[in-house]
Amino acid sequence: MAGLDGDHAQVPEFWRALCAVMCVALTTGCAAPRQQPVSQKSVADSGQRPTSSGEGARPYTGEAVRSIVRVTGTARGCDRDVAGTGFVYARERVMLTAHTLAGADRPVKVSLADGRGFDAEVVLFDSRTDIAVLWAKGLPSPPLPLRAKREASALVIGYEEGGATPSAQPASVGGHRLTEFRGIYGDQPTEFDSYPFQGPHVRRSMSGAPLISRDGGVLGMVFAADVDQEDKGYALTARQLSAAAKRGRHATVPVSTEGCA
Repeated sequence: MAGLDGDHAQVPEFWRALCAVMCVALTTGCAAPRQQPVSQKSVADSGQRPTSSGEGARPYTGEAVRSIVRVTGTARGCDRDVAGTGFVYARERVMLTAHTLAGADRPVKVSLADGRGFDAEVVLFDSRTDIAVLWAKGLPSPPLPLRAKREASALVIGYEEGGATPSAQPASVGGHRLTEFRGIYGDQPTEFDSYPFQGPHVRRSMSGAPLISRDGGVLGMVFAADVDQEDKGYALTARQLSAAAKRGRHATVPVSTEGCA
């Protein structure tokens, strides 16, 4: 991602913030650099994050609801359940965070807000950039387009833990930041492009939720929340997602979900 406009990893304030983020799926590790790994359990049990929705949260009934899905399953080898949010970006293809699926058994389940469920295979799993793609055969949802241009405001739309309908929370979106990321296992250095955003209270099962623009496009995908600021999170930019989106668009061969993260 070299050559993109925006601040570089050398900005100290952002580096400190990124080191403090936590993964928002049911994982034991963290999708931030390993210098300061923070476990999801320690944050969830600390009382720092409220148990109810953010003040601005509301059930989402807009057009994009047909294309935002709940992803569930099991990861028996990791002794955990899989719970996350994903969005349809191409025909029968769902994008979400890789750390949500790490170690997951096949197949996983994709559920729509109207209650319909579909079995899905993992056809792309990129632990370096924390992006995965599912193929859900027969999934009727229309694709949401990726929007590379940042907008200052958006909606974070995702499924809270146990929820059957996605909720929407308004977000103020900051400028993109380019920094080094070490992958979900902490051992694969790569450049990493993300948006910080302010406003939503991000829950674990909202990992993979899209940042939706005013015209219904996807500005980015939520991958982490800040442990120090309960209303601050981080999203992979649409530009960061684009290469994986292209690779997964027509993929049909199941791939490994690797090990527990």
